[in-house]
Amino acid sequence: MTERPNETPRDQGTSRSAPSPEVARVGFFLHLRRHLRTLYRFVRHELNYRQSAGDLVPGELTADDVVDAVVLRAYGAYVGNPKRRRSPAWLIRLASDHIESEAARLQALREDMKHLEEDIPETPPEEEVSTLGEEILYFYQPDEDLKLEDVVPDLEAPSPENRVEARELRGAVAVALEQMPATWRRALLLRHAEGLRMSELAEALGLSSSEVERILDQARARVRQRVAEAGYRFGAVPA
Repeated sequence: MTERPNETPRDQGTSRSAPSPEVARVGFFLHLRRHLRTLYRFVRHELNYRQSAGDLVPGELTADDVVDAVVLRAYGAYVGNPKRRRSPAWLIRLASDHIESEAARLQALREDMKHLEEDIPETPPEEEVSTLGEEILYFYQPDEDLKLEDVVPDLEAPSPENRVEARELRGAVAVALEQMPATWRRALLLRHAEGLRMSELAEALGLSSSEVERILDQARARVRQRVAEAGYRFGAVPA
């Protein structure tokens, strides 16, 4: 059989198998647009909790700062392998890593600058404990995002008209979220606020599916315990 002139054998590969830079760029920003809202919400949650815990000073690291850094890193990763980048999980993983490294860097910088500042009296321990729930509640309103009926399905939640009791329940949930390990909190919020599938959640947290299931069970139990201690009752699980 005579080979046709100027024909490129298929096993040598052609540009058809790899998108052009322009196609890759368009594909990346289409992908980013689908998941940008979830990414921003996750970043804001993380920054708010870091601030309430004292790991970050309000304003020194913003959601825009984090998302910009994630976009820069994600672009190179997407162009290198666009077929594997289909869920928001990898963007969340990049954001978590960036926030972790920036929080450590900024905290170290503050420590280095301490000797240049005047000593400021610390908040009395009693006052710090008494205001913890209010600070957490200020940074995050669980009822706006977290699907509490999925976390504690048998909870007898107050009616929306009872604003005082609803606020107290939000405070109890917020304290539970603040006091649990960061991975537990991220798993709970990504699953029940952002709606990530278990496979996406495992990728976002860098854990196996079985580890994620165990963490979710522990996080749900912690929320249940906290709201029970706050005096809320439980009934039959809704059908």
